[in-house]
Amino acid sequence: MSDILNFIDETNDELRRVVGQMQYVPCEELGLDRRAGYRVWVDEECIVIDKANDRALQYYGGFEYVDKECRIEMGDYVIYTAGDARVVDHIETYFDREDDLDQGQEDRGLSICTD
Repeated sequence: MSDILNFIDETNDELRRVVGQMQYVPCEELGLDRRAGYRVWVDEECIVIDKANDRALQYYGGFEYVDKECRIEMGDYVIYTAGDARVVDHIETYFDREDDLDQGQEDRGLSICTD
């Protein structure tokens, strides 16, 4: 195999590893329609979707309006970065929801275990 093909394979493997460390959640937890991709990976800086499901995210989630500079196709994924207000809104929706859930557990006297 050529050097460039090896590089592409290695890069895609590394991207899978990094994406695999992100939170994999249903689209509804980001305030999106379920049909927008069913599940996405999310962290504080981006939303990632399988390339095969990107069209649904664009159509049902409105991501066709995301600034082209904030949309990166790489390997098997499409990455939407927090440089676009639409992406930021959905990231904040998810993390605000998580904070609310954590606060609700603390209010009921439940401890939250984190690594």
